[in-house]
Amino acid sequence: MLRKAICLLMMLLILCGCHQEWEPDLITDINNLEGRKVGVNLTWEADYILTGRDDMKLYRYDTVSDLLLALNYNKIDAMAFDELCWKMVEDSSTGLVKIEPAIKVAGCVAYFNNEQLRDEFNSFLKEFKETDTYKDFTEREFAFANDYEQPDIELTGKGKILKVSTPADEYPRSFFLAGDDIPQGFDLEILKHFANEYDYQLSFSTSVYDDMVMGLQSGRYDMSIGYLSSEFKDDVEALGLKVSDPFDQVPVYFIQKIEEHITSNIDW
Repeated sequence: MLRKAICLLMMLLILCGCHQEWEPDLITDINNLEGRKVGVNLTWEADYILTGRDDMKLYRYDTVSDLLLALNYNKIDAMAFDELCWKMVEDSSTGLVKIEPAIKVAGCVAYFNNEQLRDEFNSFLKEFKETDTYKDFTEREFAFANDYEQPDIELTGKGKILKVSTPADEYPRSFFLAGDDIPQGFDLEILKHFANEYDYQLSFSTSVYDDMVMGLQSGRYDMSIGYLSSEFKDDVEALGLKVSDPFDQVPVYFIQKIEEHITSNIDW
């Protein structure tokens, strides 16, 4: 969905007529934005991270496309989201720059409805992070350029069935290809290795965030995974659910224009 939205946006961005000479006003201190207007996706990590800062004005948008439109037409001075989202936007457009350093490094986590399963997952992570398989995982993610290809991970579990809810269209962390019954993505790689290690079978249900949470509370799901952030931990645990240790790191950045107009890199 994110890729489709970005592509659609790039078709809609129209260069206007002549304007006075435009100069970028780049952020030089990520801790002092001097009153700039910053756009974020509603309830994404950046929203949680930036809410309450008094050196900026925060504007919330429903989609990345809305953010890009707002930035293109100078409704906001910067936007903020995670690095994988930035890499997809960067691959699709010109005229943007990522501001270093990261605002914060959040974590990717999974949700559970019982402590035992959460603890098993955390124990697995401690050992898995020391393996060559995990090293390869992090290297491929670092090199990601809107070109995700999942390695062949055969599901070998023969024991208890875990009921897992996951998003259907959150490329590249959790998504389904047409005709497939098993989701792909960076987050799903971790889940599949965990299931194999503990001899679990996996039963997948596509879901959205609210359903993930309510399904765990009601017992329809045993766990949820896919673009879930450690920034939500306090809110999720207040609902009686269990949150895993981070299995991946997610830098969040400010993004700004370095050209007057954002243009498309897509060869239509």
